[in-house]
Amino acid sequence: MVKIPKSRRTARPSSSRAIHQFVPRLAWGDAVGNQVRYLRELLRGWGHASEIYAEQWDESCQGLVRPARDYPREADDSSALLIHHSFESRLVPLLARAPGRKALIYHNITPARLFEGFEHKVARACEAAREELLALRPLVERAWAYSRFSAEELVAAGYPHVSELPFAVDWSAFDVAPDPVLRAELDDGCANLLFVGRAVPSKRVDDVLRVFTAWQRLYQPRSRLVVAGYLNRETPYGAYLYGLKEMLGAERVQFLGRVSAAQLSACYATASVYLSMSRHEGFGVPLLEAMYRGVPVVAYGAAAVPETMGGAGVATLTNEPLEVARLLAALERNPALEQEMVTAQRARVARLDQEAVAAAVREALEPFLVGPSSTPTPSDEESARVTLVCPGLAAFPDAPDSRLALRLAERLSPCRLLTLDPSPLPTQRAPRTQRVGGQEVLAFSPDEPLSREPARQLPGSSSLEMALRTSHAPLLFLPSDSLLARDTLPHVSSRAWGVRDVKAAAPPPGVMSHLGSRLLSVDFHQPEPAVSALIQALRPLGASRAS
Repeated sequence: MVKIPKSRRTARPSSSRAIHQFVPRLAWGDAVGNQVRYLRELLRGWGHASEIYAEQWDESCQGLVRPARDYPREADDSSALLIHHSFESRLVPLLARAPGRKALIYHNITPARLFEGFEHKVARACEAAREELLALRPLVERAWAYSRFSAEELVAAGYPHVSELPFAVDWSAFDVAPDPVLRAELDDGCANLLFVGRAVPSKRVDDVLRVFTAWQRLYQPRSRLVVAGYLNRETPYGAYLYGLKEMLGAERVQFLGRVSAAQLSACYATASVYLSMSRHEGFGVPLLEAMYRGVPVVAYGAAAVPETMGGAGVATLTNEPLEVARLLAALERNPALEQEMVTAQRARVARLDQEAVAAAVREALEPFLVGPSSTPTPSDEESARVTLVCPGLAAFPDAPDSRLALRLAERLSPCRLLTLDPSPLPTQRAPRTQRVGGQEVLAFSPDEPLSREPARQLPGSSSLEMALRTSHAPLLFLPSDSLLARDTLPHVSSRAWGVRDVKAAAPPPGVMSHLGSRLLSVDFHQPEPAVSALIQALRPLGASRAS
């Protein structure tokens, strides 16, 4: 648990009103649980009565929690509640009938697609969690997220008064002496590549294994891969990992499973480099832990990973195993570069000093602590505007689908153009207004870095998907077979249209089932006839004035 600096425990108590927290499950050592317990100590130190309400909890948390079902009858109109959301809870009806003020703390939800093919129940739970995120919106007066990436999704979902909270890390918890037996085993002259975390599909441990295999075979034959964290080989993904390990034939691959604090210290103490290929992180504590322990960090720059790293380490724009392996080799062969990285990483950790974090948390929570906020009235200004969704427009404005989207925007009035931001900045929150081909477009952060090759499939975007789901406008997906269209169509199919290139492969069955006759086939390489055909087809919408 994160320790509270003494100087912050009694800082400026604004009142004695109760500020409670609500979490579906309280687990010891879990990232969400750590933040919940940290906030409780801060709130109590500021003079507030503060309890944690949960539906489930670990035995080790028994004395810290009250049953969630008790909150509606224990709360009153003067009560205030911080709701933590990261996974399906099925508790929204209970929260809706509870009296008092409420606010949301969002830890992010992994996109369901990242579990498809391996964990069907988890994928469905992730989808349900996003439905709950929308259902919670009218219940709260403000919201926070632990990264700008996550805050962007809340803004897109229409949440009021969205801001960021700094993530509190208990650095002293890492100061554990290494297990001598494991340290001696790993400290044998091999270059150790380390990953720490649960072996689940979204973490892409399979890609870590692919990168390691390439690195071992092409650059560093005396190397070892160490994976520390929960791994169940009886699950489809666990079986897949062990099968992939045998197929690739890499040597010295060790899946340690769950480890003790001392064993984890041994892993970091003997690591040459830390590698993460995770596809989605709302915040990545192991990245910072590796930085704290002086291990160079290389991570695929998906979701909130670049924010977590804060300009230190290397956030790659590619997940291609050969390219990442080449990067690891360059780092190993340049000790000066490695030292420069470690120095920058230590500076990043220093910026998350406990005193500074506690002060920033206090400042962020202050508006909720002192009293109710006015909730903005949602605007219907955009509800009647046709929305053109072209994910690659900003990155590849000369691609056939982009040129078609731009020409169509010139002929449709009014309309909006939505796209993915090819160079999102971790210090800015989307949507960001850009001009492409003379047209104003709104650009949202992608869940993963965009490929430099226009022919490659573009990534999805949690925030853009949420903006489309909460919009009331007619939508035109261009093209209709994008990953963004596939993720969004199940939720918006009644007001969605799609465009496909007649020369492209047949659209996925899901697209056909959701769009039917509203899937329009045109020749992307003949823009003028295509635009005329689309204008004619869109006239029945009645939501636009085509010229």
